[in-house]
Amino acid sequence: MSDAAQQVSQIRVRPRVAVVFTMALLGVLYVIYLISTINLMIAMRAGPPTLTLAHELPQSDFGLFWCAGKGLFAQAVARFGIEAPGTQVFLRTCQVNILSGAAPAALAWPYPPLAGFLVVPFSFIPLAVSFWVWRAFSVVIAGGLLRRAGLGWGVIVAGLASTAALHDLVGGQNGTLIAGVLVSALLLAETRPGLAGLLAGLLAVKPQTALVFPAIVLRPRGMKMLLAGLLTVLAIVALSLAVWGTEGWIWFFKVAEPDEMKQAAAPFTVFFPAAGITVFSMARSLGAGLHAAWAWQAASSVAALGLTWGAWRPGAMTPQPRMALTCALSVLAMPHGFAYDLVAFSIGMAALYPRAGGWERLTLGLLWLMGGYTITLANYTGLVLFPVFAVLGAALAWRLRASPAAR
Repeated sequence: MSDAAQQVSQIRVRPRVAVVFTMALLGVLYVIYLISTINLMIAMRAGPPTLTLAHELPQSDFGLFWCAGKGLFAQAVARFGIEAPGTQVFLRTCQVNILSGAAPAALAWPYPPLAGFLVVPFSFIPLAVSFWVWRAFSVVIAGGLLRRAGLGWGVIVAGLASTAALHDLVGGQNGTLIAGVLVSALLLAETRPGLAGLLAGLLAVKPQTALVFPAIVLRPRGMKMLLAGLLTVLAIVALSLAVWGTEGWIWFFKVAEPDEMKQAAAPFTVFFPAAGITVFSMARSLGAGLHAAWAWQAASSVAALGLTWGAWRPGAMTPQPRMALTCALSVLAMPHGFAYDLVAFSIGMAALYPRAGGWERLTLGLLWLMGGYTITLANYTGLVLFPVFAVLGAALAWRLRASPAAR
Protein backbone atom coordinates (compact mmCIF):
# COMPACT_ATOMS: atom_id res chain seq x y z
CA MET A 1 0.00 0.00 0.00
CA SER A 2 1.36 3.44 -0.93
CA ASP A 3 2.00 6.15 1.67
CA ALA A 4 -0.89 8.22 0.26
CA ALA A 5 -3.31 5.27 0.61
CA GLN A 6 -2.16 4.63 4.19
CA GLN A 7 -2.76 8.30 5.09
CA VAL A 8 -6.28 8.17 3.64
CA SER A 9 -6.98 4.98 5.62
CA GLN A 10 -5.75 6.57 8.85
CA ILE A 11 -7.91 9.66 8.26
CA ARG A 12 -10.95 7.40 7.85
CA VAL A 13 -10.17 5.36 10.98
CA ARG A 14 -9.61 8.29 13.33
CA PRO A 15 -13.19 9.64 13.13
CA ARG A 16 -14.53 6.11 13.70
CA VAL A 17 -12.36 5.70 16.79
CA ALA A 18 -13.54 9.09 18.07
CA VAL A 19 -17.18 8.12 17.53
CA VAL A 20 -16.73 4.77 19.28
CA PHE A 21 -14.92 6.43 22.20
CA THR A 22 -17.60 9.13 22.51
CA MET A 23 -20.47 6.64 22.46
CA ALA A 24 -18.71 4.34 24.94
CA LEU A 25 -18.00 7.18 27.37
CA LEU A 26 -21.53 8.52 27.21
CA GLY A 27 -22.94 5.00 27.50
CA VAL A 28 -20.94 4.17 30.61
CA LEU A 29 -21.87 7.41 32.33
CA TYR A 30 -25.52 6.89 31.44
CA VAL A 31 -25.60 3.31 32.73
CA ILE A 32 -24.02 4.44 36.01
CA TYR A 33 -26.75 7.05 36.43
CA LEU A 34 -29.48 4.58 35.44
CA ILE A 35 -28.31 2.02 38.01
CA SER A 36 -28.15 4.67 40.74
CA THR A 37 -31.70 5.75 39.81
CA ILE A 38 -33.03 2.21 40.09
CA ASN A 39 -31.30 1.67 43.44
CA LEU A 40 -32.67 4.96 44.75
CA MET A 41 -36.22 4.14 43.74
CA ILE A 42 -35.99 0.71 45.39
CA ALA A 43 -34.73 2.31 48.60
CA MET A 44 -37.49 4.94 48.52
CA ARG A 45 -40.21 2.30 48.17
CA ALA A 46 -39.10 0.81 51.47
CA GLY A 47 -40.20 3.96 53.31
CA PRO A 48 -43.46 4.34 55.27
CA PRO A 49 -46.57 5.01 53.13
CA THR A 50 -47.50 8.22 54.96
CA LEU A 51 -46.66 11.91 54.59
CA THR A 52 -45.61 13.44 57.90
CA LEU A 53 -43.40 16.29 59.04
CA ALA A 54 -40.64 13.72 59.58
CA HIS A 55 -40.67 11.98 56.19
CA GLU A 56 -42.14 12.18 52.71
CA LEU A 57 -44.12 9.54 50.86
CA PRO A 58 -42.20 6.85 48.93
CA GLN A 59 -43.47 8.51 45.74
CA SER A 60 -41.69 11.74 46.72
CA ASP A 61 -43.03 14.82 44.89
CA PHE A 62 -45.79 12.83 43.23
CA GLY A 63 -47.00 12.01 46.72
CA LEU A 64 -47.54 15.74 47.19
CA PHE A 65 -49.38 15.88 43.85
CA TRP A 66 -51.64 13.03 44.99
CA CYS A 67 -52.34 14.62 48.38
CA ALA A 68 -53.01 17.97 46.73
CA GLY A 69 -55.36 16.31 44.25
CA LYS A 70 -57.32 14.72 47.08
CA GLY A 71 -57.50 18.00 48.97
CA LEU A 72 -58.43 20.08 45.94
CA PHE A 73 -61.21 17.67 45.01
CA ALA A 74 -62.55 17.82 48.57
CA GLN A 75 -62.49 21.63 48.41
CA ALA A 76 -64.32 21.65 45.07
CA VAL A 77 -67.18 19.38 46.12
CA ALA A 78 -67.43 21.05 49.55
CA ARG A 79 -68.47 24.26 47.78
CA PHE A 80 -71.62 22.35 46.75
CA GLY A 81 -72.20 20.83 50.17
CA ILE A 82 -70.83 17.39 49.25
CA GLU A 83 -68.32 15.40 51.28
CA ALA A 84 -65.57 13.81 49.20
CA PRO A 85 -65.43 9.99 49.35
CA GLY A 86 -62.31 8.23 50.64
CA THR A 87 -61.58 10.90 53.23
CA GLN A 88 -60.24 8.43 55.79
CA VAL A 89 -57.69 6.97 53.35
CA PHE A 90 -56.67 10.48 52.39
CA LEU A 91 -56.16 11.63 55.98
CA ARG A 92 -54.32 8.43 56.91
CA THR A 93 -51.90 8.81 53.99
CA CYS A 94 -51.53 12.60 53.94
CA GLN A 95 -51.01 13.48 57.59
CA VAL A 96 -49.83 16.99 56.67
CA ASN A 97 -52.34 19.33 55.07
CA ILE A 98 -50.19 20.77 52.28
CA LEU A 99 -53.05 23.09 51.26
CA SER A 100 -52.93 24.80 54.65
CA GLY A 101 -51.08 27.99 55.49
CA ALA A 102 -49.65 26.09 58.46
CA ALA A 103 -47.80 23.61 56.24
CA PRO A 104 -43.98 23.89 56.25
CA ALA A 105 -42.58 25.79 53.25
CA ALA A 106 -40.91 22.63 51.94
CA LEU A 107 -44.25 20.78 51.82
CA ALA A 108 -46.76 23.53 50.97
CA TRP A 109 -48.44 23.13 47.58
CA PRO A 110 -46.63 25.67 45.32
CA TYR A 111 -48.77 25.59 42.17
CA PRO A 112 -51.59 27.87 40.95
CA PRO A 113 -55.14 26.47 41.02
CA LEU A 114 -54.81 25.60 37.31
CA ALA A 115 -52.60 22.66 38.30
CA GLY A 116 -55.59 21.14 40.06
CA PHE A 117 -56.96 19.97 36.72
CA LEU A 118 -53.76 17.99 36.25
CA VAL A 119 -53.45 16.37 39.68
CA VAL A 120 -57.06 15.73 40.71
CA PRO A 121 -57.76 12.90 38.19
CA PHE A 122 -54.75 10.91 39.43
CA SER A 123 -55.87 11.23 43.05
CA PHE A 124 -58.80 8.89 42.34
CA ILE A 125 -56.32 6.02 41.79
CA PRO A 126 -54.55 4.31 44.73
CA LEU A 127 -51.25 6.11 45.26
CA ALA A 128 -48.82 3.28 44.44
CA VAL A 129 -50.61 2.56 41.13
CA SER A 130 -51.30 6.22 40.39
CA PHE A 131 -47.56 6.96 40.35
CA TRP A 132 -46.98 4.60 37.43
CA VAL A 133 -50.14 5.70 35.61
CA TRP A 134 -48.87 9.28 35.91
CA ARG A 135 -45.47 8.29 34.52
CA ALA A 136 -47.01 6.43 31.59
CA PHE A 137 -49.38 9.34 30.90
CA SER A 138 -46.50 11.83 30.94
CA VAL A 139 -44.31 9.81 28.58
CA VAL A 140 -47.11 8.96 26.14
CA ILE A 141 -48.45 12.54 25.93
CA ALA A 142 -44.96 14.05 25.67
CA GLY A 143 -43.85 11.51 23.07
CA GLY A 144 -47.01 11.99 21.00
CA LEU A 145 -46.71 15.77 21.05
CA LEU A 146 -43.03 15.69 20.13
CA ARG A 147 -43.70 13.33 17.24
CA ARG A 148 -46.54 15.55 16.05
CA ALA A 149 -44.11 18.48 16.19
CA GLY A 150 -41.77 16.70 13.78
CA LEU A 151 -39.03 15.19 15.94
CA GLY A 152 -37.72 11.74 15.06
CA TRP A 153 -38.17 8.83 17.43
CA GLY A 154 -34.44 8.66 18.13
CA VAL A 155 -34.41 12.22 19.47
CA ILE A 156 -37.66 11.65 21.38
CA VAL A 157 -36.37 8.52 23.10
CA ALA A 158 -33.04 10.19 23.90
CA GLY A 159 -34.86 13.14 25.45
CA LEU A 160 -37.47 11.19 27.42
CA ALA A 161 -34.87 8.70 28.68
CA SER A 162 -32.23 11.32 29.54
CA THR A 163 -30.72 11.67 33.00
CA ALA A 164 -32.99 14.69 33.58
CA ALA A 165 -35.98 12.48 32.76
CA LEU A 166 -34.68 9.78 35.11
CA HIS A 167 -34.44 12.38 37.88
CA ASP A 168 -37.99 13.43 36.99
CA LEU A 169 -39.02 9.77 37.27
CA VAL A 170 -37.56 9.38 40.77
CA GLY A 171 -39.60 12.26 42.15
CA GLY A 172 -42.67 11.63 40.02
CA GLN A 173 -42.42 15.25 38.93
CA ASN A 174 -43.95 16.97 35.90
CA GLY A 175 -40.74 17.76 33.98
CA THR A 176 -41.34 15.17 31.25
CA LEU A 177 -44.89 16.31 30.53
CA ILE A 178 -43.99 20.01 30.66
CA ALA A 179 -41.04 19.38 28.32
CA GLY A 180 -43.28 17.72 25.76
CA VAL A 181 -45.65 20.69 25.80
CA LEU A 182 -42.88 23.32 25.77
CA VAL A 183 -40.75 21.81 23.00
CA SER A 184 -43.80 21.05 20.83
CA ALA A 185 -45.06 24.63 21.18
CA LEU A 186 -41.66 25.94 20.06
CA LEU A 187 -41.45 23.62 17.06
CA LEU A 188 -45.04 24.27 15.93
CA ALA A 189 -44.89 28.05 16.38
CA GLU A 190 -44.56 28.79 12.65
CA THR A 191 -46.38 25.86 11.03
CA ARG A 192 -49.30 25.53 13.49
CA PRO A 193 -49.42 28.77 15.48
CA GLY A 194 -52.90 28.10 16.84
CA LEU A 195 -51.93 24.73 18.29
CA ALA A 196 -48.61 26.15 19.48
CA GLY A 197 -50.45 28.94 21.30
CA LEU A 198 -52.79 26.46 22.97
CA LEU A 199 -49.83 24.42 24.19
CA ALA A 200 -48.01 27.53 25.40
CA GLY A 201 -51.15 28.58 27.26
CA LEU A 202 -51.27 25.24 29.06
CA LEU A 203 -47.85 26.03 30.52
CA ALA A 204 -49.70 28.42 32.83
CA VAL A 205 -49.88 25.47 35.25
CA LYS A 206 -46.13 26.10 35.72
CA PRO A 207 -45.71 29.70 34.58
CA GLN A 208 -41.94 30.05 35.02
CA THR A 209 -41.43 27.58 32.17
CA ALA A 210 -43.22 29.94 29.76
CA LEU A 211 -41.20 33.09 30.45
CA VAL A 212 -39.55 33.06 27.01
CA PHE A 213 -42.80 33.13 25.05
CA PRO A 214 -43.40 36.90 25.17
CA ALA A 215 -40.16 37.32 23.20
CA ILE A 216 -41.56 34.90 20.61
CA VAL A 217 -45.15 36.03 20.16
CA LEU A 218 -44.98 39.82 20.67
CA ARG A 219 -44.34 40.53 17.00
CA PRO A 220 -46.67 40.73 13.97
CA ARG A 221 -46.00 37.13 12.89
CA GLY A 222 -46.85 35.88 16.37
CA MET A 223 -50.32 37.36 16.78
CA LYS A 224 -52.21 34.11 16.07
CA MET A 225 -50.11 32.18 18.56
CA LEU A 226 -50.48 34.99 21.11
CA LEU A 227 -54.27 35.04 20.74
CA ALA A 228 -54.54 31.26 21.07
CA GLY A 229 -52.32 31.31 24.15
CA LEU A 230 -54.28 34.11 25.84
CA LEU A 231 -57.62 32.42 25.14
CA THR A 232 -56.31 29.15 26.57
CA VAL A 233 -55.10 30.83 29.76
CA LEU A 234 -58.35 32.77 30.17
CA ALA A 235 -60.40 29.60 29.65
CA ILE A 236 -58.58 27.52 32.27
CA VAL A 237 -58.47 30.43 34.74
CA ALA A 238 -62.25 30.88 34.34
CA LEU A 239 -62.77 27.15 34.82
CA SER A 240 -60.60 27.18 37.95
CA LEU A 241 -62.69 30.04 39.37
CA ALA A 242 -65.86 28.08 38.66
CA VAL A 243 -64.50 24.98 40.43
CA TRP A 244 -62.52 26.44 43.34
CA GLY A 245 -63.64 30.06 43.53
CA THR A 246 -61.26 32.88 44.33
CA GLU A 247 -59.96 31.18 47.48
CA GLY A 248 -57.46 29.06 45.55
CA TRP A 249 -55.92 32.11 43.89
CA ILE A 250 -55.84 34.07 47.13
CA TRP A 251 -54.05 31.16 48.79
CA PHE A 252 -51.59 30.88 45.89
CA PHE A 253 -50.53 34.53 46.07
CA LYS A 254 -50.69 34.95 49.84
CA VAL A 255 -49.29 31.60 51.00
CA ALA A 256 -47.74 29.49 48.24
CA GLU A 257 -45.60 32.15 46.55
CA PRO A 258 -44.32 33.67 49.84
CA ASP A 259 -43.42 30.15 51.01
CA GLU A 260 -41.38 29.63 47.85
CA MET A 261 -39.59 32.93 48.47
CA LYS A 262 -38.85 31.93 52.08
CA GLN A 263 -37.36 28.65 50.91
CA ALA A 264 -35.25 30.44 48.29
CA ALA A 265 -34.00 32.84 50.96
CA ALA A 266 -32.94 30.06 53.34
CA PRO A 267 -29.16 29.98 53.96
CA PHE A 268 -27.35 27.27 52.02
CA THR A 269 -26.14 25.89 55.36
CA VAL A 270 -29.81 25.13 56.10
CA PHE A 271 -31.00 24.12 52.62
CA PHE A 272 -28.60 23.49 49.75
CA PRO A 273 -30.48 23.06 46.44
CA ALA A 274 -28.18 20.50 44.82
CA ALA A 275 -30.79 20.05 42.10
CA GLY A 276 -30.98 23.80 41.50
CA ILE A 277 -30.40 25.05 37.97
CA THR A 278 -31.06 28.79 38.06
CA VAL A 279 -28.70 31.75 37.94
CA PHE A 280 -30.15 32.78 41.32
CA SER A 281 -29.07 29.45 42.86
CA MET A 282 -25.65 29.66 41.22
CA ALA A 283 -25.10 33.18 42.56
CA ARG A 284 -26.10 32.09 46.06
CA SER A 285 -23.74 29.11 45.90
CA LEU A 286 -20.91 31.47 44.91
CA GLY A 287 -21.52 33.52 48.05
CA ALA A 288 -23.77 36.30 46.75
CA GLY A 289 -26.26 37.80 49.16
CA LEU A 290 -29.99 37.52 48.59
CA HIS A 291 -30.43 40.89 46.82
CA ALA A 292 -27.31 40.43 44.72
CA ALA A 293 -28.46 36.96 43.66
CA TRP A 294 -31.83 38.34 42.56
CA ALA A 295 -30.00 41.05 40.61
CA TRP A 296 -27.95 38.35 38.85
CA GLN A 297 -31.15 36.49 38.03
CA ALA A 298 -32.90 39.61 36.75
CA ALA A 299 -29.97 40.43 34.46
CA SER A 300 -29.88 36.84 33.19
CA SER A 301 -33.64 36.81 32.53
CA VAL A 302 -33.51 40.07 30.58
CA ALA A 303 -30.53 38.89 28.54
CA ALA A 304 -32.21 35.54 27.81
CA LEU A 305 -35.37 37.26 26.61
CA GLY A 306 -33.34 39.59 24.39
CA LEU A 307 -31.43 36.69 22.84
CA THR A 308 -34.69 34.79 22.33
CA TRP A 309 -36.12 37.80 20.50
CA GLY A 310 -33.11 37.85 18.21
CA ALA A 311 -33.14 34.09 17.59
CA TRP A 312 -36.78 34.23 16.48
CA ARG A 313 -36.21 36.86 13.79
CA PRO A 314 -37.34 35.46 10.42
CA GLY A 315 -34.53 33.44 8.86
CA ALA A 316 -32.18 33.70 11.84
CA MET A 317 -32.21 29.97 12.64
CA THR A 318 -33.68 26.70 11.42
CA PRO A 319 -36.47 25.31 13.67
CA GLN A 320 -34.74 22.58 15.66
CA PRO A 321 -31.56 24.50 16.58
CA ARG A 322 -33.81 27.45 17.45
CA MET A 323 -35.86 25.19 19.72
CA ALA A 324 -32.67 23.93 21.41
CA LEU A 325 -31.40 27.49 21.86
CA THR A 326 -34.73 28.63 23.32
CA CYS A 327 -34.83 25.71 25.77
CA ALA A 328 -31.33 26.63 26.95
CA LEU A 329 -32.26 30.30 27.28
CA SER A 330 -35.43 29.38 29.20
CA VAL A 331 -33.21 27.86 31.90
CA LEU A 332 -31.35 31.15 32.17
CA ALA A 333 -34.63 33.09 32.26
CA MET A 334 -36.53 31.14 34.92
CA PRO A 335 -36.04 32.29 38.52
CA HIS A 336 -37.17 28.99 40.02
CA GLY A 337 -36.34 25.55 38.68
CA PHE A 338 -34.71 22.22 39.40
CA ALA A 339 -33.06 19.38 37.51
CA TYR A 340 -36.37 17.75 36.59
CA ASP A 341 -37.09 20.92 34.58
CA LEU A 342 -34.17 20.06 32.28
CA VAL A 343 -35.95 17.44 30.18
CA ALA A 344 -36.70 20.08 27.52
CA PHE A 345 -33.03 21.13 27.53
CA SER A 346 -32.04 17.46 27.09
CA ILE A 347 -34.42 17.08 24.14
CA GLY A 348 -32.82 20.15 22.58
CA MET A 349 -29.30 18.75 22.97
CA ALA A 350 -30.44 15.41 21.52
CA ALA A 351 -31.96 17.21 18.51
CA LEU A 352 -28.65 18.97 17.84
CA TYR A 353 -26.58 15.77 18.03
CA PRO A 354 -27.25 14.53 14.45
CA ARG A 355 -26.26 17.94 13.11
CA ALA A 356 -22.92 18.04 14.90
CA GLY A 357 -19.58 16.36 14.42
CA GLY A 358 -16.36 15.71 16.30
CA TRP A 359 -15.94 17.61 19.55
CA GLU A 360 -19.43 19.08 19.16
CA ARG A 361 -20.99 15.64 19.51
CA LEU A 362 -18.98 14.84 22.62
CA THR A 363 -19.93 18.20 24.14
CA LEU A 364 -23.61 17.75 23.29
CA GLY A 365 -23.54 14.26 24.77
CA LEU A 366 -22.05 15.55 28.00
CA LEU A 367 -24.61 18.37 28.14
CA TRP A 368 -27.35 15.78 27.63
CA LEU A 369 -25.98 13.88 30.61
CA MET A 370 -25.66 17.00 32.76
CA GLY A 371 -29.43 17.14 33.27
CA GLY A 372 -28.93 14.60 36.03
CA TYR A 373 -25.23 14.84 36.74
CA THR A 374 -25.58 18.51 37.68
CA ILE A 375 -26.83 17.22 41.06
CA THR A 376 -23.73 15.04 41.49
CA LEU A 377 -21.50 17.96 40.56
CA ALA A 378 -23.25 20.26 43.03
CA ASN A 379 -22.97 17.74 45.85
CA TYR A 380 -19.22 17.32 45.26
CA THR A 381 -18.36 20.99 44.74
CA GLY A 382 -20.97 22.81 46.81
CA LEU A 383 -21.69 24.94 43.74
CA VAL A 384 -24.72 25.17 41.46
CA LEU A 385 -23.12 25.37 38.03
CA PHE A 386 -25.81 24.39 35.55
CA PRO A 387 -26.28 27.91 34.12
CA VAL A 388 -22.74 27.58 32.71
CA PHE A 389 -23.83 24.45 30.83
CA ALA A 390 -27.00 26.19 29.66
CA VAL A 391 -24.85 28.94 28.13
CA LEU A 392 -22.67 26.33 26.43
CA GLY A 393 -25.78 24.56 25.07
CA ALA A 394 -27.13 27.85 23.74
CA ALA A 395 -23.78 28.62 22.08
CA LEU A 396 -23.71 25.23 20.35
CA ALA A 397 -27.30 25.67 19.16
CA TRP A 398 -26.32 29.01 17.62
CA ARG A 399 -23.21 27.47 16.05
CA LEU A 400 -25.39 24.76 14.45
CA ARG A 401 -28.20 27.16 13.58
CA ALA A 402 -28.18 26.37 9.86
CA SER A 403 -26.76 22.82 9.88
CA PRO A 404 -28.90 20.16 8.18
CA ALA A 405 -29.72 17.07 10.20
CA ALA A 406 -27.63 14.01 9.39
CA ARG A 407 -29.47 11.40 7.39
